[in-house]
Amino acid sequence: MLRPKSMLVFFMVGLFLVGAFALVACGPTAEEVEEPGDETVDETVDEPDVEQHFIIALETDIVQFDPIHIQDATTSSVAYQMMDRLMDRTPDGEPAPGLAKEWETSDDGLRWTFYLRQGVHFHDGSYFDSEVVKWHFERALGDESAFAANYGIVADIEVVDDYTVVFHLNEPMAAFPDNCILGNAGYIPSMKAFQENDYDDFKMEPVGTGKFIWDEWVPGQRVTMVKNPDWWGDGPKLDRLTYRVIPEAGTQVIELETGGVHLITRAGLEDLTRLQENPDFTVEVPAAYRSRRLHMNVAKPPFDDIRIRQALNYAVDMPMIVEAIASPLTVPGDSLLPGPGWGHPGEGVLPTYGYDVEKARELIEEAGYELVDGMYEKDGEPLGFTFLSPDYRYYMDKDICEAVARQLEDVGIAVELAVMEWAAFMDQVLNSEYEMCFLGWNQSGADPSLFTDALVMTGGRGNWGNRSDPRIDELCRQAQRTSDIEERRELYRRIQVKIHENAWFIFVGDEAQTFITPHYIEGYHPTAAVSGDYTQIVITE
Repeated sequence: MLRPKSMLVFFMVGLFLVGAFALVACGPTAEEVEEPGDETVDETVDEPDVEQHFIIALETDIVQFDPIHIQDATTSSVAYQMMDRLMDRTPDGEPAPGLAKEWETSDDGLRWTFYLRQGVHFHDGSYFDSEVVKWHFERALGDESAFAANYGIVADIEVVDDYTVVFHLNEPMAAFPDNCILGNAGYIPSMKAFQENDYDDFKMEPVGTGKFIWDEWVPGQRVTMVKNPDWWGDGPKLDRLTYRVIPEAGTQVIELETGGVHLITRAGLEDLTRLQENPDFTVEVPAAYRSRRLHMNVAKPPFDDIRIRQALNYAVDMPMIVEAIASPLTVPGDSLLPGPGWGHPGEGVLPTYGYDVEKARELIEEAGYELVDGMYEKDGEPLGFTFLSPDYRYYMDKDICEAVARQLEDVGIAVELAVMEWAAFMDQVLNSEYEMCFLGWNQSGADPSLFTDALVMTGGRGNWGNRSDPRIDELCRQAQRTSDIEERRELYRRIQVKIHENAWFIFVGDEAQTFITPHYIEGYHPTAAVSGDYTQIVITE
């Protein structure tokens, strides 16, 4: 059985396969220009250039583009094309220059100074400068921001001059760039667009400084954008970028093979194996920081009782379910932190509940329930809840949820499984209206704080399950303050043990990233840190 460390092995094997099967492909990707058919026409006349139009399959539709409210990876990946951040990442995950060409940190860690690029314009023609940075990040740390907890560390933002801005912190924070600059709220939109446009237009028609300029959104179908010829970076070489909403893995594969899209991120195991063996396609499986789990909302009965949360952990044989349904693209996990990240202590180190139906029954009965006609109830009320599942937002999510529901019902717990379209699903999750749900967390960096601070700290931006433990909060704060990697590693090990004790989640596992393109796509090199860089892509057929 694959465990978190084993995921690295799988990724290395996937990368080896990519090298072994590198690749070439099917028909043209843009419209062919048909000239009048006269054999006497001068053959020296140049043909018009063919538009470089790259089309990507998107698992779900976008939600909205106000950076301080972007809470899903799908919207973030699209926003990345149109809005820049002060920092970017190298393929290895290290901070790289973005809208800030340089930065420095004071010896005490309380001041972060950013030196901005000059001559950068937003898509609406307005200037990018220090005042825009101050305005944007003050919105990000405001009460209405979904990231207010992240930015609580910021005491003040100082404009030194037009192109120098200083973040003053209340206390040192080792992961300040990861948590505050490189997150979704780090995307910087046009202040002019915010001030002069209706807010609904601002959040749905983004105006940034990025590589591509917003063109059109057809809900449930596609998002399109065009090249920004004045982008400050190198590229893009493409003229147009389109995201098509295609949730089903099988449909993504068909569209790829028939030329309807150029990049897919979904394929069933059989299709994936077939495409890896086909020299017409390139399959890349880089390591990823993507964890999946079942979230229990502790403010909702029956999950306000830790015995019930523990019982569910014992009642579900998640490793077996994952191995049977989602392996090898998802491997069983035992932590909030993904196996490839440096914060995970390794296979077999962390405590697990294991599969033990009798222990589950013992805890349920200890909580006051009794078995009546095969189902548990207390005071005439059944032990049950509604279980929300996305409709293939994550790899095999619906199938995993169905298997979990069957196992719980076999124990005597009434489960109503609700499979929902992504926007409606996220609306319930973001408003903490769910009882239990299947949810993932994707990050472009390995720092453990990207997972713990958001998901388990009291008031964390992804803590929609009302989780709170003062011991965990303090350990997270300690980990934020120290820059010693070994000390941080030990603190995160202790945090993971405390999370296990609270039984807030049923851990599903770590999901691989998969990127499949035709052979005639050149210049695309996805990594765990940078998977959406399309600036160097050229369509050669």
